[in-house]
Amino acid sequence: MSKPNLNKLLQQKAELEARIQQTRNREAMEERKRDTRRKILAGTYVIKLADNDLQKLGKELISAGMLEPRDYALFGLINNDSSDFDSNRLSLD
Repeated sequence: MSKPNLNKLLQQKAELEARIQQTRNREAMEERKRDTRRKILAGTYVIKLADNDLQKLGKELISAGMLEPRDYALFGLINNDSSDFDSNRLSLD
């Protein structure tokens, strides 16, 4: 095989590899968007289950070990005091 042919084929290979990577990146980005949308919808549903009471939900998340102190303010919580938490837990049943 002559050098010009080999160089041309190597260039085509590089272009194809770049296109493959772009396609993979695009697919990964689309999956991240779908995942984010799922989380938003699931979160909306959970908030509705909590009767839009974000403090109640925040305390529930603390009890489950799913809420970090840096996020307390998002749920209107000042500190980690969940002692007044109602024992009526949210139910997905």
